[in-house]
Amino acid sequence: MKFIVATLILMLIIGLSFQSSAFAQEKVRIEDMIIGSIFKSLAKAYVTVTDINKLKKNNIVKLNNMDEGKFQKRYAKVYEVIKDLPLNLKVSYGVNEQMTKEQLVKKIESFDKEKINVIIDSIPDTIIVKQFKKYLSEKKQEIQKGELAGQINKFWNKVVDKINEPVPKRSKAAPSEAER
Repeated sequence: MKFIVATLILMLIIGLSFQSSAFAQEKVRIEDMIIGSIFKSLAKAYVTVTDINKLKKNNIVKLNNMDEGKFQKRYAKVYEVIKDLPLNLKVSYGVNEQMTKEQLVKKIESFDKEKINVIIDSIPDTIIVKQFKKYLSEKKQEIQKGELAGQINKFWNKVVDKINEPVPKRSKAAPSEAER
């Protein structure tokens, strides 16, 4: 996995240092394709080596343990990112601003590695680049010229950490909502 990450980062550095493009717009489009391809490749590699059923189960447990107010706040933040997805992708997966926790759980249950890879491929590079640039602007003080590859690695690790966040254990002393 580290070899894949290193190779993709090297490809990004080479692509970003490609300065002989006569047209600025073309250069931006090439950079977007390179950054998008790297993150899509990393995401697909992650999906390949991850136990998807365990990941789905953990996230469903997290969702089921989350109160409705917290879910709505988190989903609103997520929707800010996914609202820009292509309409056909949003329609086919039932993504909308008013999604309920139960609807999201059903969507997660229906995912398999193949569906996830189709979704990854369907995400426009511009959306990936927009989120990456947003991350970079938030971390501007930490970034120095020439450290783009390191920032890509940090950003990717942040994404993976969020995905793999452990499910909080409920104490046996505290009764669940259903037990009350």
